[in-house]
Amino acid sequence: MAAEIFRRIVAPTDFSDCAEEAWGITQRTARLLGSEVLLVHVFVEPPVYGDGGVGDSAWQVLLEAEKWVAEELERWADQARKRNVTVRTVMRRGSPSAEIVGLAAEEHGELVIMGTHGRGGMSRVLLGSVADRVIRTAPCPVLTVRKPE
Repeated sequence: MAAEIFRRIVAPTDFSDCAEEAWGITQRTARLLGSEVLLVHVFVEPPVYGDGGVGDSAWQVLLEAEKWVAEELERWADQARKRNVTVRTVMRRGSPSAEIVGLAAEEHGELVIMGTHGRGGMSRVLLGSVADRVIRTAPCPVLTVRKPE
């Protein structure tokens, strides 16, 4: 009966050490349960100030970043596929927490597994926490993972 739960796992990554730790747990969980994994990265839209917009060199940097992310997502996914894990990669733009929650809802995700940096105090107040917002608004359970120190 356990294989009937968590058929689809959403696995956000920002490619940090915490995200890598969560990715390892995601792969083990997916393999054990036979789950499909949606490996997702969300690009935060750069703010545009004034009427000038973003210059050509800035667009080039953004395009190179997108290419790097797509390649890195595929590299992570290919490693998991070699371990018999079914993985789809997804790139989105916008607010990370909103896009993660939206993807989980749209794709009928039954579990989100994500890294958290475990910020506390003023850092958390000033920066907020993507993981906290996902926990509060996700349509499914959320497992957060911190990298052991």
